[in-house]
Amino acid sequence: MKKTVRLQIVKPMDEDWEILGRVLHDIRYQTRQVLNKTIQLCWEYSNFSSEYKALHGDYPKNKEILHYTSMHGYAYNQLKEQYYYIQSGNCSQTVKRAVDKWKSDLKEILRGDRSIPSYKKDIPIDIVKDAVSLEHDEKNGNYIATLSLMSTAYRKEMERKSGQFRVLLHSGDNSKKTILKRLVQGEYQHTASQIVKKGKKWFLNLSYKFDVLQTPFQTERVMGVDMGVIYPIYMAFNYHDHLRYKIQGGEIERFRRQVESRKKALQDQGKYAGSGRVGHGTKTRIDPLEVIRDKIANFRETKNHHYSRYVVDMAEKHECATIQLEELKGIHQDDAFLKRWSYHDLQEKITYKAEEKGIQVIKVDPQKTSQRCHHCGNIDSNNRKEQASFLCTSCGMETNADFNAAKNISIPGIEQIIQTEMKS
Repeated sequence: MKKTVRLQIVKPMDEDWEILGRVLHDIRYQTRQVLNKTIQLCWEYSNFSSEYKALHGDYPKNKEILHYTSMHGYAYNQLKEQYYYIQSGNCSQTVKRAVDKWKSDLKEILRGDRSIPSYKKDIPIDIVKDAVSLEHDEKNGNYIATLSLMSTAYRKEMERKSGQFRVLLHSGDNSKKTILKRLVQGEYQHTASQIVKKGKKWFLNLSYKFDVLQTPFQTERVMGVDMGVIYPIYMAFNYHDHLRYKIQGGEIERFRRQVESRKKALQDQGKYAGSGRVGHGTKTRIDPLEVIRDKIANFRETKNHHYSRYVVDMAEKHECATIQLEELKGIHQDDAFLKRWSYHDLQEKITYKAEEKGIQVIKVDPQKTSQRCHHCGNIDSNNRKEQASFLCTSCGMETNADFNAAKNISIPGIEQIIQTEMKS
């Protein structure tokens, strides 16, 4: 399985940011040129091939015309001397990226359904596997990457002894630290990656691969996960009548109140702000609100990692081969804050953590799962007159409403079952 983790480049360890920044900007500029030039060469050869076929009745052989067996080799040979800043392996990877894009889009381009690809200035820098090495500074607990970026010619032009840069990475939360630890220890293997710039910061999008664990789960066991306002996560199981786990939503609500209170105070202050917040105009006035937004994003990211790990741990503990999640559609319109809470991000984190364990994730339509009695199958809007409680109008079963919904979601083929029950 292949994954990518984004890591901020905090600073170069043996160089000034001014130098590294210049190198990254120069290489990104040439990366863009290589991408667009490769697409141009592909387009020109495509036109030549069409004309050749019209004259000779067959397409030309690459080896005879290009003197290379592939467009990748031909384009790289044409461009490597002209765009010499880029380390050779990275340049080859960039050419491959453009050629692969051309091949994947070619049919649609020829039909007129898609434009010829073009690359803008904010494109990522390619960096091959052999151009990245990782180390762990055990004394300080830091992770450091050594990046081979410069060609020999560019290195000499910059009067540098090495074309490599050692950079400090911001490892962030525990999940990223775990990934880096496993990469350093060899449990995971890093692959071709990219360097990107977002705002004023540079990031290493580090790609890696690992073997999916083949844990002997019981195939008939399914965990159902309901997502809601009172409980962000409520878990139940198809094989057990009473087993359940839940995550309380109190910490989200407390954080919500703190954020909304602070935001309102800042907005009120902005109306009569002194010179400290007038500055250059609107931007200075809204800077504190941007900080609030960053806090929300960081809090959400951290909690979603914790929640998703807990869900997968419980599925693994009970040997569930499958986790079924509700397909999210317009979730919880009654609470604006929780509506903005990234349930989609939470589901994505559950999915990739489950896949690492060899657990299948299936999304099901939640329609009627909150109104259906998991015990007798009775579907009635009157079964759930209150947000928190469920009382079946047919069999009289009384339980927590979120538990009942999670139980329904845990049933294999629940969508078809509900459709059949609705028809009858």
